[in-house]
Amino acid sequence: MLRIKLLRISVSQSQWHLAREAGISQGRYSMIERGLIEPTEKERERLSRVLNAPASTLFRAACRVRTTKATIAGAL
Repeated sequence: MLRIKLLRISVSQSQWHLAREAGISQGRYSMIERGLIEPTEKERERLSRVLNAPASTLFRAACRVRTTKATIAGAL
């Protein structure tokens, strides 16, 4: 999960509302948030402004998942 999603949720915004404020479509925003496409530089700047966060941090992983033998065994 990317930080952009956590930031959006923390400000209680829907994808549609945040995308509208940033001047992009909800569908494109959804793909950006899921990491399927890279935003343009202008989109990064707008999303940064709307979320009040540095653009450099928006697209980092929000958390790390550690895989252990017990986790793997539980999945089988």
